Amino acid sequence: MKKNPLYLLLMLVALAVGVSSCAEDEDTTPTPTTPVNPIVGTWKSVGTDIAFLLRFPPVNSDSIWAKFSANNTYEVKSFDTAGTALTFTGTWTATKSSVNNIYTITLNQSAPSAVTSEGIFEVYAASTDSMYYEVLQTNPSLPGFTGPTPATGFGSTSGTGLQPGWNLQKFRRLSN
Repeated sequence: MKKNPLYLLLMLVALAVGVSSCAEDEDTTPTPTTPVNPIVGTWKSVGTDIAFLLRFPPVNSDSIWAKFSANNTYEVKSFDTAGTALTFTGTWTATKSSVNNIYTITLNQSAPSAVTSEGIFEVYAASTDSMYYEVLQTNPSLPGFTGPTPATGFGSTSGTGLQPGWNLQKFRRLSN
């Protein structure tokens, strides 16, 4: 039986096309990722890292543990010198300001009571395990008190009997 060279060539071309179309395409397009806010993680503040006004009566904080989740919820536990814990929960939003790496933050607390607090924080790029954090309750408001802003900086909460820096908290990251 005589084979037709054209028929043989067509079969080889068909085979080559079939095999090459079965190869997996490489996708070199990177998958976009949503940036995670630097506050997301678990943090702890102890000793002199606790804001001065929280270390004395009536609060008497010994340590503060805070978890800010990527789904914009938070849980904060404040332990007094007797070891009793008070837990605060709610939601948070944060926006990067135009001042250095300072973010503004709004906390909408749902427990143990409904309040809103606003302030600023900064997680340091050179030491991502350290964060400065300063907030003030704004609703219901505390008459005579003014909270910090990125422009006024850390330690700028002011009010009757409050010294500069007394509301400034330093946290150390425990985990992301």
